[in-house]
Amino acid sequence: MLKFVLGGSGSGKTTLLYQRVKARAEAGQRSILLVPEQFTSSTEGRIYRELGDSLSGLVESFSFTSLAEKILSTEGGAAVQTLSDAGRAVLVRRALEELQDNVHYYHRHRRSAAFCQMAAQTIDELKSAGLSGQQLAQLAGACGAESGKLSELALIFQGYETLLAGTGMDPSDRLTLAASRLENALARGGLPEFLRGREVFIDEFDTFNAPKKRLMGALLASLPTVTVALCDDGAPLIPGDMSLFSGAKQVAAQLRQLARKNGAEVAVPELLRKDLRHQDAPALAAVTRLLETGRCEPLSPEMVGGLYLFAAPSREEEARAAAGAIRRLMRQGVRCGKIAVVCRDIAKYRAAVRYEFRMADIPLYCDEPTTPEFSAPATAVRALLALTRGAELTEQLTTLAKTGLCSLTEEEVCALENYAYTWAPNAAAWREEFTKNPRGFGDREPTEEDTANLARAEKARALLVGAVDTLRGKLRSANAEQMSRALYFCLKELGAEDQQTSLIEAIRAERGIPAAEEAAREWNVVMGLLDEMASLLGGQSVTIAEYEELFGLLLRSSDLGHIPQTLDAVVLAGAGKMRLDDPDYVFVLGLAEGEFPTAPGESGLLTHADRDALMANEIDLPDCFENRVVREQVCFYKALTAPAKGLWM
Repeated sequence: MLKFVLGGSGSGKTTLLYQRVKARAEAGQRSILLVPEQFTSSTEGRIYRELGDSLSGLVESFSFTSLAEKILSTEGGAAVQTLSDAGRAVLVRRALEELQDNVHYYHRHRRSAAFCQMAAQTIDELKSAGLSGQQLAQLAGACGAESGKLSELALIFQGYETLLAGTGMDPSDRLTLAASRLENALARGGLPEFLRGREVFIDEFDTFNAPKKRLMGALLASLPTVTVALCDDGAPLIPGDMSLFSGAKQVAAQLRQLARKNGAEVAVPELLRKDLRHQDAPALAAVTRLLETGRCEPLSPEMVGGLYLFAAPSREEEARAAAGAIRRLMRQGVRCGKIAVVCRDIAKYRAAVRYEFRMADIPLYCDEPTTPEFSAPATAVRALLALTRGAELTEQLTTLAKTGLCSLTEEEVCALENYAYTWAPNAAAWREEFTKNPRGFGDREPTEEDTANLARAEKARALLVGAVDTLRGKLRSANAEQMSRALYFCLKELGAEDQQTSLIEAIRAERGIPAAEEAAREWNVVMGLLDEMASLLGGQSVTIAEYEELFGLLLRSSDLGHIPQTLDAVVLAGAGKMRLDDPDYVFVLGLAEGEFPTAPGESGLLTHADRDALMANEIDLPDCFENRVVREQVCFYKALTAPAKGLWM
């Protein structure tokens, strides 16, 4: 049976789900909570807080991704390697190279890393709509003026799928495979043990793409009850409606159709009408009503507490005003963890907010994407690749030495760099023993210090040049997998592993465990990318320059991620991806026409016209113009209704 719990923001949907989960746990029954990926950590914490030690073991928390992995681990298929987002961009780049002159529309951009990333995002969007490359090629012919561009995109998509078949699996394909495994288990009359006797409660989702819908269909067919909470006012769906809750109404209609298709009954929705979050904040309750209905009754002056407006001439002034207000809240005893700062585009506010909050001594956590491109391990690998393809030795060898990943002391690195600066050795001189005076030309005899510096420089030269020459010999006729292996063992020969271990211990002693873990993560991510290059390219023959270019694309497409350095910090979040843990106070920055809410622009390689042409062929694209307009309204609504006690705009 499919059940719906409907209500606006703050109406108690999540609280009601936890009450039902707890009631089932007290009766000895097991449940599953299904939430978006970014909610899993906070959900597990809340399960423990709400249910305690004894009962929390009866409730499991999953995202769709982790649920699919659990199904595959029990039903088979988990061992198939899955591409990362960075790996997807590399495969697109390889597909473009394979297609060569068959690509006309995108020929000029095919070597661009940014284009490869956009193409990978577009392929992900098409797969989320349930399309394959062959299906897109068939549809492209019926898309009128857009057929040429879509046909070429279909060609790239098909090339990507061909390469993928010999490499691994796309992340979205794992959901489809898990749904298939669950359908097969149901056809055999059995279910995975971890699903037997469970009820599933789904919360915090605004939409479901095609792979998730298929997995949802399998769950509806196999489980007694699936309960879905949606942010919806319960009014009937009007065709063509683009109001605040229209997206949730469409999702509810699709789920009802999915349930009937899989033989599940649909219960009458349970509608929550009361605004529980703002029952002690009448001004915030009025804001919620205004956003939901477009009208609200006037408030008396004594009832507007908790709502503050500030007109700032610049982003810096906005950040300064927010910092001042937060300092006042902190002096009143408000925890930083109960305060959030929300803006539409973090990139526009990150620098100003960080500066003002640092000046005001406010702990801040900002989850920003950070690539490992300029980390020491990545710099070392790129220097080795540059050296083996014939780059200028002096610059690259000194760069390699200064990464801190070679078995060289600081004095030896300095001696090498000074010798190189003084004598500017050419390629032949680098391969011969250093014998010249480190001080340069002159009549004076070398001092003891000069002799010691010369010995240090020679030791560094011998280590670096010996390792590079050995690597060059190994890469001369190597395939991609052998290149990755040779690069790793060259780093090992240089002493990189021992140096990295020493560096981590030094950082741990000086700056603490979080900073040390971040340094360790840099090394692990870059070594993982070497392994991914071997998996993606395998026994394929590539030149060193091609390997270097593809490895650089992997670096630019990867994200290190950040671990919060304190448990109590103000969160700076983008409205599109925010996950706020019941904040009491929210500061919304950048409320201006066209900025927040923002006008939906084009994303990926598909224009609005491309998406309209595909939707005319009954393809449900999640990023079509109408859906993005509705999602922007929902982002704005959730940002302004998130706080329980105070809202600054």
